[in-house]
Amino acid sequence: MKEIDRILLRVIFVFSCLLTLFSLILPVYAFIPNLIERAIHLGLVIPLVFLRGNGERSKPALFLNLLISALGLSLCLYIIIDFRGILEQYGIVKNHLQTLMGLLMVLIVLESARRMIKPVLPTIALLFLLYAIFGHHIPGFFGHLKYDLSQISGMLYLTTGGIWGQLTGISANLIAIFVILGAFIGSTGGEVGFRKISVRLAGRLRGGPAKVATIGSAMFGTISGSASANVVTTGTFTIPMMKKLGFRPPFAAAVEAVASTGGQIMPPIMGAGAFIMAELTETPYLKIAISAAIPAILYYLTCWIGIHFFAMRDGLRGLDPQELPSWQETIRASVFFIIPFIILISLLVQMFTPQYSAFWAVLSTFPFAFFTAEWKFDRNFLPKIKRAIEESGSQIAMIASICACAQIIIAILSYTGLGVKISTFIVDLSGGSLFLTLLFTMITCIVLGMEVPTTASYIMAAIVAAPVLIKLGIHPLAAHLFIFYYAILSAITPPVCGAVYIASGLAEADWMETARYSLRLSYAAFLLPFAFVYDYSLLLLGGHLIPILLSILRTTMSMVMLSGGFIGQFRRTLNPIGRVLLFGIGILWITSLWILDLIAFMGTVLIFLDKKWIYKKGI
Repeated sequence: MKEIDRILLRVIFVFSCLLTLFSLILPVYAFIPNLIERAIHLGLVIPLVFLRGNGERSKPALFLNLLISALGLSLCLYIIIDFRGILEQYGIVKNHLQTLMGLLMVLIVLESARRMIKPVLPTIALLFLLYAIFGHHIPGFFGHLKYDLSQISGMLYLTTGGIWGQLTGISANLIAIFVILGAFIGSTGGEVGFRKISVRLAGRLRGGPAKVATIGSAMFGTISGSASANVVTTGTFTIPMMKKLGFRPPFAAAVEAVASTGGQIMPPIMGAGAFIMAELTETPYLKIAISAAIPAILYYLTCWIGIHFFAMRDGLRGLDPQELPSWQETIRASVFFIIPFIILISLLVQMFTPQYSAFWAVLSTFPFAFFTAEWKFDRNFLPKIKRAIEESGSQIAMIASICACAQIIIAILSYTGLGVKISTFIVDLSGGSLFLTLLFTMITCIVLGMEVPTTASYIMAAIVAAPVLIKLGIHPLAAHLFIFYYAILSAITPPVCGAVYIASGLAEADWMETARYSLRLSYAAFLLPFAFVYDYSLLLLGGHLIPILLSILRTTMSMVMLSGGFIGQFRRTLNPIGRVLLFGIGILWITSLWILDLIAFMGTVLIFLDKKWIYKKGI
């Protein structure tokens, strides 16, 4: 089996190379028809899904995976070879063979998603398929016309409304190139740069190592697009550092989980979900990044404040000066990620497409592979490039599997009219109340995000809930960012909280206690989406400078007060009266009514006067 393992690893690397090369070429040679482009993308992804990790399986399992890989690749090749004829069919199958091919392709996509993520998403897709087949038996509002297997198979396999739809297209020509950019920045020295600049900027502050984690995770999260990947990457460095300086393991794990979760909302890259949002809302990606900037900063400010209050309460210190890297060393290491970021942002500002901008940013990372973090020539540059290619292939395969599986759900929602019916049902259930609709949407996003990655939970919630929010008068971008936030926050929301599980494992801490710390660090951040839905100034959508600054001030004060109230710490340890007072002031600050803001201002002055009756005696 060892020889077979070696051969499989070579095959996987070859497919990873082909997928990376295709994804790099696509932005500069974008003349491939959608159907062909998406079929090539999935055709290269399927073997990566089914051949990975086969060394641990039996020979029958290996044979089955080889068979599925060959079958999936063949089904994709058929679309490419018979492209013209398929276009002329308009989704109508010619014979039973095409029906069978379509059904097999659907099963392969479902199994791909099951292997790359947990079974929840493919199970939901399967339920939608059953609804399409048997939904005509449902009486009343949620019933639909009868569709046979050939119609469903043709729609899913032979049109760009099915598996080869918009989401698969986004995965192929937009997300893939940014995944490659993140992998190459991390592998060619950017990861070291993130660490050094984080330690340099925040290491000496009170609770410094925890604040280092927030900065490092924010920066690395912009390129990783995954809370779990962020925890694994930065947590292996920050969690031991925090524990070494006396931070309790659950608290250290919670800091990393909360900070890593927010990386997906931090521009300039923001992860895969932001690119899907750009397509769904027909909004330029740069505008989304700009609109998301202030809420993202406020999210990390909330995390930072929470860490500061905990550090004050527990007497935690920062790093010693000799433990900090010098500014010269920090700047040297930071170049590895600053240059690609500058190139990316410069081209975006010049209105080049995101994928074209990312292409040149990726190319700018190649010279860095030849140097160490100390800028000495590195003879072992090939392993760096190999690691970047392998990471790119793995991440693209996961996202492509999610997108193709979610595309099945979207296709059936549209084909059967179920999407409109669900949206109408939600509006009726909420009685047209904006607040209740937002509340239902928040719960839906968190529940959907419990077992699937952010990208998948955002897609599913956006399909159903975004049209409802927009119908109630919410700006499309605000509606989608609202959904995106709660899809992300599900990573730290019990009972299923992936980022917390991973971080607590790294810290050897109890996950329940870690989850409690995580919620106390990020409680206030759960209000941010409500804040920017009711006040577009936070998203820089219209308005003048003064209203924008006032909105930022109000929200910042609210986050500070709410964090203090939830944690029980301000200048000193608060008593119950002080906690309730801070919590109340925080709620008043977040409103835009001047009379309530005036009361909040007076309450804030009272707090800063340091009245003893709001603090515990002797503390």
